[in-house]
Amino acid sequence: MMNFEQMEYIINVANEMSISKAAEKLFISPSGMSQSITQLENELGIKIFNRSKQGVTPTFEGKIVISKAMTLLNTIKELNKEIYECKNSNQTHLKILTAPTFTFILQETMVKFNSENQNITFELIEQNPTEIIQNFNKENYDFALIPASLDDLKKEKNIHFEHIHTGHICIAVGKNSPFYHHDYVTPSGLKDSKLVMYNSSDYKKVIKLTKPKLNQVLVSSNSSSLLYKLVKESQALLFLHDFSIKKSSMVINGDIKIIPLKEEKYFPVDFWLIYLETKNLTKVAREFMDGFLDNLKKAFNL
Repeated sequence: MMNFEQMEYIINVANEMSISKAAEKLFISPSGMSQSITQLENELGIKIFNRSKQGVTPTFEGKIVISKAMTLLNTIKELNKEIYECKNSNQTHLKILTAPTFTFILQETMVKFNSENQNITFELIEQNPTEIIQNFNKENYDFALIPASLDDLKKEKNIHFEHIHTGHICIAVGKNSPFYHHDYVTPSGLKDSKLVMYNSSDYKKVIKLTKPKLNQVLVSSNSSSLLYKLVKESQALLFLHDFSIKKSSMVINGDIKIIPLKEEKYFPVDFWLIYLETKNLTKVAREFMDGFLDNLKKAFNL
């Protein structure tokens, strides 16, 4: 009898027209996938695929089997979503995984959301964007917020993603910084600058261009208050995204200034909401995200 795993295999092979590409997408060995499909063909007494040097194509009987498998898997996914939503319709706790760049706006949203829904509690976990993608399937998070490329997200299994913003990499500096009055800075212009850095941040592209020496990094910490204090009172700079603290009092009153990083063009970054396809977003999570996105939009209308 055809199982869920075999259904997923034949659907992906049909989409990719290649066993090796489908196996790579599902992170299994091509030989293991091929053996499983052959076993299914033997059990059904038909050929599902024609295999040739040009690729893999469904047979007439195979198209029928693949169509039924798609219908069954979609039905199962919808059923899982309905069961999850039913179980969590009165949800009172949100478990959120986030990159550090979202923390300030998330905290602001939590305070307002809790004042309007006093029975709601939150659990907020900060991680490096790479770790978020690796760990998201392993824990029972309601959703995650992450800077990432579309190509990276497409590689992930069982994750649904929604684009929420395109921003830019910037630096935060205090009044003592030589960059404070600049309209923008370039990576080459930062090569000898003192830095403070989030432990959980992922600015590989920028670090590769600026190539800081070990003695240039004054502090590496997950304490945002410590990092902002150092930026405010020293010449050190902090890499962050354009909206991260734009609404904070220290930016509004001028103690800290956010300056875009520019080479031939500004450094664009796409930001995403991600959640498991099998869970979807609960009503409470969607309402919270509506409030978060509203605060995110306000960050660009000071």
